[in-house]
Amino acid sequence: GAGRVKEGVLDEDISYQGEAEFEQVCRAFNEMQRTILEDQKQRARTEQARTDMVTGISHDLRTPLTSIRGYIKGILDGVADTDARRRTYLQTAYEATEEMDVLLQKLFDFSRMESGQMPFHLVKVDLGEYAAAYVAQKEAAADPDRLKFRLTISGEYLPEVPVDVEQVRRILDNLLENSLKYAGTVPVQVDLEVKEEEKGILLVWKDNGQGVPEEKLGRIFERFYRCDESRKEKGSGVGLYVVKYIMERLGGWVKAENENGLKLTLFFPKEA
Repeated sequence: GAGRVKEGVLDEDISYQGEAEFEQVCRAFNEMQRTILEDQKQRARTEQARTDMVTGISHDLRTPLTSIRGYIKGILDGVADTDARRRTYLQTAYEATEEMDVLLQKLFDFSRMESGQMPFHLVKVDLGEYAAAYVAQKEAAADPDRLKFRLTISGEYLPEVPVDVEQVRRILDNLLENSLKYAGTVPVQVDLEVKEEEKGILLVWKDNGQGVPEEKLGRIFERFYRCDESRKEKGSGVGLYVVKYIMERLGGWVKAENENGLKLTLFFPKEA
């Protein structure tokens, strides 16, 4: 058995019946083999997913980069021959740089998480007030024909909970991006509810989209996982993984379910 392991053969158990002590050794050896084999399979899946993510983001970056190059060349070649047209070209190129910045920020965030270097600075926050400010800001900038919010804050007073304000914003931005990309309906209606429960605060995010196929629902928080395997929608596959990572760092949790759309429930504990 040890010789087989040395050769990399891990799917063949030792079969032995006889002295009890040797039976225990063989059972332990077989369990060790299975553990090593499963670890190898998981590493292979993760590495393949990582490769797919890099390939995908490289593909997604190429589109805005091509756009930037094309519009700048149009200005240099004199195709944009009026001030209005030059402004349009520059505005389009600028918007493409913002798209690239979002993708690169996701890679940077993921790198910091993987290396354990993402900083957290906890302060006490009223999540009801924070959610109201977030919704107001997004509504002011959004096209009402594309995005609508409905905010519910249960109770006149909510206890403050320890959070990192920047990380909570990252959570909400990732949830919003996910809804806009995958809801598959226009306008996207986001119902956001903040309420107290015994040991903390619940923030419930629900959209009016098509939800997630039940067989994929349990995987949406995995690293690099994409429900849209055809890559019709741009994305890194790390957005919801980042949400789960941040919530666990804050001592909370997040769960997903289908309820006439995708519903995500996040729990923020009262004590860090």
